[in-house]
Order: sequence, then structure tokens, then C-alpha cells
Amino acid sequence: MKEHELLELQAFAGVMQRAGQSLHTTMRYVFAISDGDFYNVNVKDIFKVALTDITNPDILVNLGLSLDGKIKELDTEEFEVMCDMIFFAFAVRVPFYKKIPGGRFSDKQLLALFSLCEEMGARDVDSIIGETFKPMLKRARGSRGLNEPPFNGEWFRRWIYTYGGELAAINNRNMFFLGCCDALFPLYYAKLTDKITEMIGENKITP
Repeated sequence: MKEHELLELQAFAGVMQRAGQSLHTTMRYVFAISDGDFYNVNVKDIFKVALTDITNPDILVNLGLSLDGKIKELDTEEFEVMCDMIFFAFAVRVPFYKKIPGGRFSDKQLLALFSLCEEMGARDVDSIIGETFKPMLKRARGSRGLNEPPFNGEWFRRWIYTYGGELAAINNRNMFFLGCCDALFPLYYAKLTDKITEMIGENKITP
């Protein structure tokens, strides 16, 4: 693989990784305001600021909200791994970059991009996400009637009920958190797709 080609793929992988980090951070802020700040902070403000630049995991610092003592349920090793899982959920969709106008990726390039993401930490712990590269690539090749499946947070709910501990309890705070996450996952993916489309137009990567 040529050096410029590898650099371009690294740029795509970097954007997906930062988007995963950003979504992970946004989830923490949403959970924080569902504590004592529930009626003082509009969750729309968190969504609006976070989605302004999904490649900046630190953008929500601008809201001046404190997470101290408000997210102990998320301060676990299991939830920290969620960052890598979100990255994987984004990465396993790279075959559909074929569908983006101008996205003339070869299968070899797409596999290299996905492998690069895995090297950078993307992983599907215990197959909670359940999607894999090869079936996605087969769909993306244009098999009759098989389009990209919807991107949502259903796998995150599976994670909650498997590893979430206190987050799996049925109460107002957890239900608010899950509802917000249901909205965040597709919104982030849509923004990521927009960003990748923009990058494809700029880089004009070819097989």
C-alpha cells in the first residue's frame, strides 16, 4: 500500500475513533445531568454542542458542567471499554463507504481500514454488537435488496442488561439515560457519515 494511501486511511480511522470517544463522553454528560441538574440543564444543549463537532471529544467542556460525583455508575472498567465498542460499531460499517458518492474504495482498502481501526483499539467485547466485517462487505457490494441495516443503540441495551450493573435497574434516571442514548447513536452515525463523505470528496481516494 502506498504511503499517501495509508495516511488517508489513518485519517478516516482517526475520525471514527474520535467520534467514538465523543459519543462516549456525551453519554457521561447526559447521565450526569439526570442527577441533580435534571431540571436545570436542557439535554438539547448537550446534544446541540456535542453534534457541532463529533471529532472533538472535549467540546462539552464549554458547557461548564461538572461530572464530579455524578456518574459513579459509569466510572467502571466495563463502561470505559464502551469507548472501544462504539469505535468498533462505527468501523464495522466501513464497507458501506462504497455507497458514498465518490467513495471508490477497493475491498482491499476497506479491509485495511477496518484492520487499522482494530489496531487502534476498536473491538466487540463478547460479540455484544454482533456485526462483522465480511457480511457487511457482502451487503455493500450491492446484493439484491440488501441495503445498509439501520444504525442504532440496540446493542448498547444488550450491554446494559449484561454488564451495566446499577444501570440495568428500572428507574427514572436510567430510563432517561437509555432514551437519550437511543437518539444519540443514530445522530452520531449520521454526522459521522457526513464527515466521511466530506473527507472522501477532499481526498478522492481511489483503488
